[in-house]
Amino acid sequence: VTLEEVNSQIALEYGQAMTVKVLKADGEIMPIVVVQNATVLDLKKAIRRFMELKQQREGGVKYISWRYVWRTYHLVFQGEKLEDDTMRLKDYGIRNRDEVTFMKQLRKK
Repeated sequence: VTLEEVNSQIALEYGQAMTVKVLKADGEIMPIVVVQNATVLDLKKAIRRFMELKQQREGGVKYISWRYVWRTYHLVFQGEKLEDDTMRLKDYGIRNRDEVTFMKQLRKK
């Protein structure tokens, strides 16, 4: 367990942070901890940290191109794409323990 993970759990206990459940296409749910007034970009960075820690522990893929990931996938909450990285999660209506879906973008032809 890293210091960052301990600090995020403490922030959760004091109500300074919230858990957002990110649902992947394969059905896996990633519990991502972000501060209360986090932006979409903060959530993306938290997802990246979560995945990097998971890879370090389990092995597997050594490198993920996050530019590619965010170009081909997007986050969706109740049918609405979280497109604006500067917008706060609260403004999208996302609260503690809400579920955000990690979806592949449809290609434009």
